Amino acid sequence: MTDDRFYERAGPFTLAQIAARIGAEMEEGVLPGLMLRDVASLESAAAGDVSLFSDAKFANAFVATNASLVITSDKLAAMPHGAPLLVVPNPRLAFAQAGHMFYPPKPLAAGVRASVPVHPTAAIGAGTEISPGAEVGPGAKIGSNCYIGNNVVIGRGVQIGDDCRIGANCVITHTLIGNRVILGPNNSIGNQGFSFVPSMTGLLRVPQLGRVIIEDDVEFGSNCTVDRGAVGDTHIEHGVRFDSLVHVGHNVRIGHHSLVVAQVGIGGSTTVGPMVLIGGQVGISDHRTIGAGARLAARSGVTRDIGPGEHVGGYPARPLKRWHRETALLAKMARAKNNNYDQD
Repeated sequence: MTDDRFYERAGPFTLAQIAARIGAEMEEGVLPGLMLRDVASLESAAAGDVSLFSDAKFANAFVATNASLVITSDKLAAMPHGAPLLVVPNPRLAFAQAGHMFYPPKPLAAGVRASVPVHPTAAIGAGTEISPGAEVGPGAKIGSNCYIGNNVVIGRGVQIGDDCRIGANCVITHTLIGNRVILGPNNSIGNQGFSFVPSMTGLLRVPQLGRVIIEDDVEFGSNCTVDRGAVGDTHIEHGVRFDSLVHVGHNVRIGHHSLVVAQVGIGGSTTVGPMVLIGGQVGISDHRTIGAGARLAARSGVTRDIGPGEHVGGYPARPLKRWHRETALLAKMARAKNNNYDQD
């Protein structure tokens, strides 16, 4: 379920209305007047929610879901299920269209509004300093003894704990931040995730309806970006350290006390275990799992799951000693070939 501090929901809508919008045929026996109130993942869905089943690897969640309606494909609809289904050729596109029904884009206000640095409904704790040019949105809460730098934008409903330092020019939306968190300058937290579905008229943006959760004692360098979750949250556990120029995709979870060096990119829905070290310029593709205590050497390209305690390097990332041996062997072969050319 989405967090109403950050999102304004339309509806409810009947099953028939949703079916008409996404171009779906209703199953026999499905009640067209069934009222639907929100979109959610299979795992988090409750009564009144619409969910998506587009990949067989989520079959267990499909069987157990509490969703009142599931959008799926003809092939996957044959699997055992309890919830009513809407069957479409492209479930991800249909789910995105349903998401836009519940969360339509808000129209821009006409004219130029007067600057309101701290909204009257925002709550600011004792001893907190807010620098010139900063703006605090409606319903935002900032704890005690915090420092908010110049030109920081804190969006509607954002929560920041005690003893935090937010550097100049940071933008924070759709985010809940714990205590003693440090953000260097120019970080952007809570952006829309990069998620689109091809349609007949072009690329349709998938609504990003989650949040970013940052636990206690997390530190960011400068110029990092963290996308909020699509359905669900992006979650940074306590004690994580980020260098500068790091990108974290939507629905990523990073385990406690992990270390992420500069210019790392982490693809959406990846899970990083606790105490993981990610070297500079590492790229991790989406939907990967990095086990606890793993070590990823600088410039590794991670395209598979990495086991707990595993040390990897190279592209594609493989066990570090193997990568070193292969690199040395290739260099030796190249030298031998060059020597042969010289003799010729």
